[in-house]
Amino acid sequence: MVPESLAAVTSGEAPAIAARREVCPDQRRLRDRLRAMAADLVASWRADGQPRSVRSAAGLRTVAEDLVRRAGGLPTHVGWTMVTIVSEFWRDRLATGANGRRLLLLPDCPHAPGTPEHVGAPDEVPHVCGTACGITTIWSAARDSGWVVGSTRQAVSSIGGLLTGQYDGILGVAKLDHLEKAFAMLPAFALPVAAVPCEPPTTESDGVSRTPANDCHAALEAAAIDVDWLLGLLGVAGGSGAPVGDYLPLLREAAELFTGEGLASLASRLGMDPSFGLGMHADGPGEPMRHGMAQRIPPLAAAATTAGGFVVRGGKFLRPFITLAAFDAVQTDRGDRRGTSADDPVRRDAVRAAAVAIEVFHKASLVHDDIEDGDRVRYGRPTLHEECGVASAINTGDYLLGVGYRIIAGLPGIDASTRADMVSILANAHVRLAKGQGAELWWRDASDKRLSPAESLDMYGLKTSPAFEAAVALGIRLAGASPAEVGDVERYAHHVGTAFQILNDLKDWSGDLENDRRAAGDLLGGRPTIMWALAHDRLAPVDVERLRRLAAEAGSIGADEATIAGCIGAVRELYDRAGVFTRAAAIVAEERRQATLAVMGCKLPRLRDVLEFLLDLAVPDASLPAGADVVNHPDEGGG
Repeated sequence: MVPESLAAVTSGEAPAIAARREVCPDQRRLRDRLRAMAADLVASWRADGQPRSVRSAAGLRTVAEDLVRRAGGLPTHVGWTMVTIVSEFWRDRLATGANGRRLLLLPDCPHAPGTPEHVGAPDEVPHVCGTACGITTIWSAARDSGWVVGSTRQAVSSIGGLLTGQYDGILGVAKLDHLEKAFAMLPAFALPVAAVPCEPPTTESDGVSRTPANDCHAALEAAAIDVDWLLGLLGVAGGSGAPVGDYLPLLREAAELFTGEGLASLASRLGMDPSFGLGMHADGPGEPMRHGMAQRIPPLAAAATTAGGFVVRGGKFLRPFITLAAFDAVQTDRGDRRGTSADDPVRRDAVRAAAVAIEVFHKASLVHDDIEDGDRVRYGRPTLHEECGVASAINTGDYLLGVGYRIIAGLPGIDASTRADMVSILANAHVRLAKGQGAELWWRDASDKRLSPAESLDMYGLKTSPAFEAAVALGIRLAGASPAEVGDVERYAHHVGTAFQILNDLKDWSGDLENDRRAAGDLLGGRPTIMWALAHDRLAPVDVERLRRLAAEAGSIGADEATIAGCIGAVRELYDRAGVFTRAAAIVAEERRQATLAVMGCKLPRLRDVLEFLLDLAVPDASLPAGADVVNHPDEGGG
């Protein structure tokens, strides 16, 4: 596979010369042609069997030389092509692997400050250039598809995780010479290790980097990191790169709304506090907001600055993308002018502002939820109440709610009827979310911890689904249609949101790296989950009582790490005995099936494509553990 290929490419009679000679094709069109030819080659092996000759480095090189010659490439592209052939060979295996059992190793973004010699970047994570970074897009999509994500700086040590059974497959994005060092001990096609060679920018003798200025996308393409193709290799959106590629401009547009400049511009247009857009620059990485910001921000600007800073701090910005994509799809389906048209800038500006509003509401809920749940980390940093104190955090959440409604009230070019419908959509989502959170808090404070699976799913539906529904419905309504007339958006969002939340709970048991939560964080936080409900439903009374004691002990104040680890291990054994994880995964599969049926009922084909794409992003097939057969919902006969 990759290792032996690269070892052969960069070794021989003159290894130093060979290493310099091998490069990535610098033209995207040539890279795509070679990839297509590699895919055809691998497909022929599936039909006729893989020739024994290609299993050696020399044989693989001969095949790659033939592809390069036919594609019109250069001899220096042979090593890159060898790697691409092996990656295509493992594509299906990697794309459909089990949740938490595949490792993606990403490089620093070539457009990130200080790249390639970034000083102080943590070894375990790639360094990115901002919220709209292409590496961030890959990172988020991979995590949502069940991949574990790390930095290419961990490549050598990660191979050990594959050999010991920690991972079932590895995909690395790195320079050719780095891949050779990491994988040289493995024979071609022996283990599911694939790679995407890249050429990060070098610093010239005059000290100037050749990274394209102010353009992450151009920098990635110049480094031969083609985001859409890589997402397809990861198995996002059904395992094909094309659907993701179609939506990449919108994904980027959504992320770029959440820069300091973007928020400041919006605040200026809508007559809001200009400090709202300054939050991005208020506190540096790792600098506590309380200590770093209080010295520089006037008291009257504190609420706006703190709120703006939290909005741009992190996240996938999936909900704003949904609003933009739904709007564009409905306009196209109805034969209207495209929302991105320069001939209709006012309307497009209103849609972008509404997309910001939906994210602002989401961030407000996160601030309040973190307080209520006692969470300490969000987006890899201390939660807002840990940084600023509980009182200031509550106020920030309240401020964000006001900002969301202020944005909707000031949307340009929107008639009164549409504006009233939008307020109704958001208010309904807000009330339902609070109802679900209220049910959870009530359960947590109750002495009786019984919870039926049906009750758990009802809470999930209330806590997660309204935000998805509101994001879709806002885009539909701004395009001039009614959500009710195009399909059952509420049903679709209910099943997507419920499945999304269950998947998050399942990930919690394998560690949630994004928020640095310990394993089984919901158990320690005393939150009602489907796993807890299924265990109560399927365990004997004596085991149920033991489960409650273990949860209380692990979540008690002063419990040390050894006690917590022991309790979690014992709970995991009880969950395994009850078949909780398999059952929960099966419920996710059923929720996905129900969401798919709701999509089929959508009357608009382009909108149907958007809903299918969102389903793949939020509840990817590849994230479901093997054996997750569809079953009827517990206590409710199929949901």
